[in-house]
Amino acid sequence: MKITFVCTGNTCRSPMAESIATALLPDDSIQSRGLFAMDGQSITPEALEVILENNLPEPSVSQTFSQEDLKSDLILTMTNNHKSQLVSQYGTDYPIYTLCEYVSEIGEIDDPFGGSIDTYRHTFNQLYFLISKLEHEEWREILR
Repeated sequence: MKITFVCTGNTCRSPMAESIATALLPDDSIQSRGLFAMDGQSITPEALEVILENNLPEPSVSQTFSQEDLKSDLILTMTNNHKSQLVSQYGTDYPIYTLCEYVSEIGEIDDPFGGSIDTYRHTFNQLYFLISKLEHEEWREILR
């Protein structure tokens, strides 16, 4: 299964999600994108620090979401606004959900950009909790 995580700049939230999901879902193809990413930009030093603290793989460099990414089996955004922007641009024929929505949780993933390392750790922990819920097999049945 191919899963794409989406945030704004692809330097904090979605790369952390990519790293977590790569570790927790080794049989799946995981990538991350940003709606307004600068292609090739590195993730923030704080995001990298938190990823390395948790002994997880480094994510890819930042990339902008493109039409090609619509071929994903599942597109998970960090906020309702991200989801709305994708649906507005590409329509409703694609498997686009917020991460919280998809795992039956309420809320959004706040952007830690510019925050302290503890803010990044909080975001990481939130993402880890939500993505760990993707490990359960019942969610996969929805896509089959």
